[in-house]
Amino acid sequence: MVRNIDFSKSFRKVEYKIIMEKALIEKLAKKNILVIDDDGLITRTLCSLLRKEGYFASGSESSDEAVDEAEDVEYDLIIADIKMPGTDGVETIRKIQSEAMIHNRPIAPVVFITGYADDKSVSEAKELGEVMFKPFDNSEFLNRITKYLN
Repeated sequence: MVRNIDFSKSFRKVEYKIIMEKALIEKLAKKNILVIDDDGLITRTLCSLLRKEGYFASGSESSDEAVDEAEDVEYDLIIADIKMPGTDGVETIRKIQSEAMIHNRPIAPVVFITGYADDKSVSEAKELGEVMFKPFDNSEFLNRITKYLN
């Protein structure tokens, strides 16, 4: 007598395990972004927008805080305001990149954001990364970010 064996439960368990492993791999593959802007509202808004797109995003509202963050975490992209009180965004990025080189870590690409068209600051920023002028719409912002992370 031949018995029919029901493998459907076993297959469902295997499928579930594969789905969970795939989700874990996708989670680990998410890109890590640092947002630096002295305006807390902008920092929180950009971080929220990036998280909704599936990125890990953390924010810093000062140069010192950003440099400390970058010492502890390896970022895939840094978004920095150019004009900030104290140490500006360009000098902050120089410090972060210098620390990365000292510790033999990769240097993250940079997208600067600014509401000012000061020629000197913008030209210095362009030497280190791309510059976006505020205000910008979310889709334009996300398109630029995606360009660096894919």
